[in-house]
Amino acid sequence: MKTSLRLILGFMVLFYGFGHAQEFAKVGTAGAQFLKIGVGARGVAMAEAYDAVCDDVTAVFWNPAGLVHIKNNSFMAAHANWIADIKYEAAAYAKTFPRIGTFGLSFSYLSSGDIEETTVLQQEGTGRFFDTANLMFGVSYARMLTDRFSVGGNIKYIEERLDTEKARAWAIDIGTLYRTGFKSLRMGMSIRNFGPELKFTGTYQDYDNGEWVIDSRTQQPEQREFLPYHMPMTFKISLAYDLLDSENQNMTLAMDLVHPNDNVERLNVGAEFVWLKMFALRAGYIGPFGLLGRYGDEVENKNATDEKSYDVENYAANFSAGVGFNMDMKGFGLISIDYAYTDFGVLDWAHRASLAVNF
Repeated sequence: MKTSLRLILGFMVLFYGFGHAQEFAKVGTAGAQFLKIGVGARGVAMAEAYDAVCDDVTAVFWNPAGLVHIKNNSFMAAHANWIADIKYEAAAYAKTFPRIGTFGLSFSYLSSGDIEETTVLQQEGTGRFFDTANLMFGVSYARMLTDRFSVGGNIKYIEERLDTEKARAWAIDIGTLYRTGFKSLRMGMSIRNFGPELKFTGTYQDYDNGEWVIDSRTQQPEQREFLPYHMPMTFKISLAYDLLDSENQNMTLAMDLVHPNDNVERLNVGAEFVWLKMFALRAGYIGPFGLLGRYGDEVENKNATDEKSYDVENYAANFSAGVGFNMDMKGFGLISIDYAYTDFGVLDWAHRASLAVNF
């Protein structure tokens, strides 16, 4: 137990050091933001405090080391009604091979739907519509290295499309999961979306004060190349503990400390209560890593008397909640249906649902 506590404290100190190195929120410095959308309503409802909890195929989207909990086969499909009528779909499948490990495949796709095109010269619209879409394909592997320690990873192909222009790259995720031996306490660590920069193909024409930027050599609008941008890399340290663990009731508390490369640190805290192994209630909260005291709140129009003002936070999401229903179909497998909503403040709620089958 002493060794486990030393490890936990050591990682907390390491994370605290990372926090002090980040002096401001670098919002807007990374692309492929769809990779940060939580997949699987169970984890989302727990405010994404899920890296040390995930025990089915949804682990590929959180901490791939959790895939080792799959006994045979696991399949999941998820749908999200995202902000501004954006749709997000995801699916994954994993299979365990005894003495070899667990292999998985995953897919996610985000679509904006039709957007009316406007330009500097035609700000009321050109009559043309376009869309933007992002997709990810992934291959996963995980295995137990000891009776308490597991490791897993993903290799992903990533593509972003904005109208006719595309950006492609690859990325990897690496995760670990450790059962400390102190009752049910487990600890996870993960790094996600580590890879090279993305860059859109083709060129674009720029404006300056409503006028074309002219190439001095050709006297025509200058064709500029798109600049590269970073992946949304995230580092997490996670803890989970079963406060109740009986035949009819189970309650899990979880916490994730999150260090993204394009925002301030945050603390995700979540809980799950399961009754009769069938019904689940979940809730959680996403907030700043308060020990550092650098959440960067800003207030617009604070002194205005005739305009509504908002507290603009670096992280819009805060409260999440959801429900789940598990049904054991004899001869087929365990079916889980989950729902979650997340409060995004001025951006309204986002609704997510998922279906998982373990067979």
